[in-house]
Amino acid sequence: MARDWIAETADKIEAFVDREKGTGAGVVCESGISPSGPIHLGNLRELMTVHLICEEIRTRGRDAEHVHSWDDLDALRRIPQDVPEAFEQYLGVPLSKVPDPSGGYPSYAAKFIDEFESAVAGLGIRPRYVRQSEAYASGKYTDWVKQAMERRFEIFDILAKYQTPGRHERSIEERRSEYYPFQVFCEACGQGHTKIVGYDETSTTVTYECGCSGSKQYAFKLNVAIQGKLLWKIDWPMRWSAENVDFEPGGEDHATEGSSYTVGREIVTAVFGDKAPFFIRYAFVGMAGRTKMSSSVGEAATPKWALQYLEPCILRWLYIRRKASDKFDINFGQELWQLYDEWDRFVKRATKDDAKDLDVRIYQRCVRTSTDNIDTSKFPVSFRLLSSAADMTNGNVEQVVRIVTEQHSELASENHLEDNLNPRLGCAVRWAMECLPEDERTQIRNSFDKETYATLDDDVKVCIEILIDRLTPDLPFEELTSLIYGVPKMHLGLCIDDNPSPEVKQFQRRFFVGLYHLICGSDTGPRLPTLFLSIGVDRVISLLKAC
Repeated sequence: MARDWIAETADKIEAFVDREKGTGAGVVCESGISPSGPIHLGNLRELMTVHLICEEIRTRGRDAEHVHSWDDLDALRRIPQDVPEAFEQYLGVPLSKVPDPSGGYPSYAAKFIDEFESAVAGLGIRPRYVRQSEAYASGKYTDWVKQAMERRFEIFDILAKYQTPGRHERSIEERRSEYYPFQVFCEACGQGHTKIVGYDETSTTVTYECGCSGSKQYAFKLNVAIQGKLLWKIDWPMRWSAENVDFEPGGEDHATEGSSYTVGREIVTAVFGDKAPFFIRYAFVGMAGRTKMSSSVGEAATPKWALQYLEPCILRWLYIRRKASDKFDINFGQELWQLYDEWDRFVKRATKDDAKDLDVRIYQRCVRTSTDNIDTSKFPVSFRLLSSAADMTNGNVEQVVRIVTEQHSELASENHLEDNLNPRLGCAVRWAMECLPEDERTQIRNSFDKETYATLDDDVKVCIEILIDRLTPDLPFEELTSLIYGVPKMHLGLCIDDNPSPEVKQFQRRFFVGLYHLICGSDTGPRLPTLFLSIGVDRVISLLKAC
């Protein structure tokens, strides 16, 4: 059986669960994200890592549940961009209580949660979502909160072990006596800038003060209502216990000594009498590429944004093919062409009769899950061709499809061709229109340029005349390609089908540069056969033919 990082991690988790819960017991895997802003491709790595592990365990016939926690009780820490200054009143208020500035969602948190959940559903990721605001309010965590409050000094002692000496002005005894592992949100102003001044274990009454009302004190009972949440380093291990979590990964900041996981591992055992889950570290995922997104300025690289330009199966593949601990960037510049080419080569390799087991398994993970078939193009035409055609036709989908059928005559008779070229067709058109920098767009000259023509050497000029004489509007794509590459051979006394020598290739390059200069005003551009088809033979001739 082929083994990659996903299978190897699943092996370790299963062995861990067998030891802790009994052979064959169900596995609970958890991810968690704070919806404090656009949820980007780096956040997706946590969710994707857990999803892939869960899917692998399910393929082995074992129950596995993916629980995703939305930390929407985190407080708003900064004013979002392009939001009025009046929004300052919500600083310190839990994200679930902050209104959406646009007014389109029930809360600030809901906007980012809904967008993310919708996007990852298209990737086949469907966990059981838990919003912390609802879980705390429903009383789900009340017993754990009371337990933490009752054992607050033990929690403080664990935290103190990992604190840097000399960072605090007050003595450790003084800080210990006033420590509570709970953040209250004020009933008057809604903010979390509060201080707990007392807790009665018998009645579960929490007494607190808030700067919004001077020295006035407020109180509430945990048995009746929860007006806050456990602090992060206690909240995390509390959820491990409450959800019976067996596996949860974490970013590099959680994996260092003294980090949230180190502290949580002690707290979950000492305070909640439970176990820490199996843990692995995942690395950063970033966005690269020279892009000037005309219609996406200011947007973060979220899954929703990325799926405008990447087929869902390819986005899955980027996370599947690398170890979770490996950093990588997703390049949305012209390197995206290379990514699509690489994916197409991988698919051919993985779908052959003699494909390697590991390639087959990786491919299966990319295109289907236990609940979904992942959307993919029935006819995966080259992304280079589609995006180049979209660039040259200013995103005219009908023209792009026409160019495709010219180059792929076998598709000309297909019904619903546009639908079957999607989602790749739509990705390519959007990328060409929104991500391709203006100075990399294909600019077609308006008329024949005498000055440029005068700079060409005589051999190139002769080749242009040969090409013009043989160009016809109804020339099939294969013959057009053969002609463009064959004209320099003919000028050198060779047959059009002869294999080019290094010298012939060098002359072909000079000829091609001459064509690009006359048509586009640059040294390079889209493949010449595609360029000719896109703008039409008549226009090509008008730009090449000396008056």
